[in-house]
Amino acid sequence: MPRAKFLIPLTFILLAGVIDANSRVAFSRPGNMMRVPNMDINMYKNLLAVNVSSEYLSSSQSSSAFSVNTMGKSGYLYGLSFVRPVNPANSGELGFHLQKNMFKYGDVNVGAGIQDIIFRQGSDSADDDGLDTKGVSLFAVLSSVKDFDDYAIATYLGFGSGKINEDSHLYVSNQKQNIGVFLGFNFTTPFLKKNGGANFMTEFDGKGLNIGVSIPILKSTHINLGITHFESFGDFATEDRTDDWSALRGDAPSITFGMGINVPRIFDADEIEELGLDEQLGYGIYGETDSSILYYDLICTDVVETLRDSIKVSNNMIDNLNDYNNMLQHNEVVLVDSTRKNLLREQVSQSSQNKAMRHLSRSLRFFYDEEYRNALSEVNFAIELNPNLAIAYGRRGSIYYKLGDNRRATLNWNVALQLDPEFTEIYDMLLASDENRLIPIEIGKKQENIK
Repeated sequence: MPRAKFLIPLTFILLAGVIDANSRVAFSRPGNMMRVPNMDINMYKNLLAVNVSSEYLSSSQSSSAFSVNTMGKSGYLYGLSFVRPVNPANSGELGFHLQKNMFKYGDVNVGAGIQDIIFRQGSDSADDDGLDTKGVSLFAVLSSVKDFDDYAIATYLGFGSGKINEDSHLYVSNQKQNIGVFLGFNFTTPFLKKNGGANFMTEFDGKGLNIGVSIPILKSTHINLGITHFESFGDFATEDRTDDWSALRGDAPSITFGMGINVPRIFDADEIEELGLDEQLGYGIYGETDSSILYYDLICTDVVETLRDSIKVSNNMIDNLNDYNNMLQHNEVVLVDSTRKNLLREQVSQSSQNKAMRHLSRSLRFFYDEEYRNALSEVNFAIELNPNLAIAYGRRGSIYYKLGDNRRATLNWNVALQLDPEFTEIYDMLLASDENRLIPIEIGKKQENIK
């Protein structure tokens, strides 16, 4: 692969810097910051974390480091580092580091540990060789991680002694043990998200401000860049400008360049459940990979990403279908209400029809008894209850005819025909009325046929 070909010479360059060249070289301690101690909750998903880094103070002055870190099932984080400091010259330091997360509450973790147990060899003075107990660093750190959609920010606040508080580029044979406070921030972004996301970091280590960035070029490989003592970066490489190579300052700024490689740990489903690794395997969008096998096979990674996108699309489709289902349920409720209204209206209409027919029946009885006024009153009640009852208008026309009001009689008969054009008896009565041969007849349409 092209990127793998690029990494091979890069690795050799960094290793050469270690062989050719301050104890706490940036990116050489356990965790994901430059110099300050921190608790990296993602560490257990890697079997090993290997880092190579160099700090360049000038064109001919540098410190380099090679480190290996791992976390056990017990939660202890172990670190081993080999450093070639700029001072003492020609010396090498082998360091051991140990830390553990002691307490967790929500997204807040409290950790403690010991770093910089150093064995030095190759110094100009034999008194400086051997186990260095003067710079041992004890620390406690409070860490918290917050997720914001595709972003995450980790905060580290603590205090420490030894080299954490004072790590000069110049070797001090009688170093004092002081306690200092440190603060760091690590901001994870979705840039190069498929490889884990780029990390921007800034920290105050008790003596100066350091800034850096970790760029993931592969799923398991990242490039580290940074500047130490950024507040005095204007004095970078003063020795090159003055040609005084002996005037090295203990707090001189430096440019840091390094690379990290993570060797992933393989988990099976039972181990993930047994150890509760669902939280330890990561946070936010950067911890969603269920198996570190994905580090090895980019095709698997692409497949997983495609499946995740498909799941998101499916979830959106489900949401849309749920909204559509809610709309259909609403329409169903509206239709049910409309049906109930129509049914109620039909029931009211049927009730009015029945009342109208009762009044019409009474009017017929009064008509036979020649009580035409009472018959007219009853038929008016029937028309009021059902204005579309043709036989009622026909009956009223006959009543008016009996009362001698031919105009009203003709008017009501015509209304009856408009409502029921097949009312044949009305045609006969109108024709007989025009020919002046009308005789009193009963309208022949039977009431029982009217609903």
